[in-house]
Amino acid sequence: MSTAVRITVRQAEQNYGPYSLDQVNTMIVAGRMDEQDLAWIEGAPTWQALGTVPGVVRVPPPLAPMRPADESERLVLPAFLLAFFLGVFGVHRFYVGKTGSGLVMLLLTITAVGLLVTGIWYLIDTIVIACGGFTDGEGKRLRRWV
Repeated sequence: MSTAVRITVRQAEQNYGPYSLDQVNTMIVAGRMDEQDLAWIEGAPTWQALGTVPGVVRVPPPLAPMRPADESERLVLPAFLLAFFLGVFGVHRFYVGKTGSGLVMLLLTITAVGLLVTGIWYLIDTIVIACGGFTDGEGKRLRRWV
């Protein structure tokens, strides 16, 4: 019965077909057609959305990739650049949500002795960020660069 239905599909102002219902379903699953494309069934008075045609398969949208529970939403590249250029001020720590230690770095940088401490601290942070071992304020690891 599904082979008796003939469907013409309109995409980008061009008509394609006619196709059988099985052919249309195959092309929808393959991603070559969309439920929003216009369809005309032979003998019908008007065009309609392909997804409203009886017997046309519904393909759910692809799921967004799941982020592991221990992966931070913060990105490595901004953290690395902030650490590299403004590291002694602790700006990279503010970015990842470590406001306490960022504030300590900022206050230490004001003093000459503290600047020496934060200079070493920021250098270590920059290396740890580049190697993928840095965590955000919730203890989640920064893994995605962009």
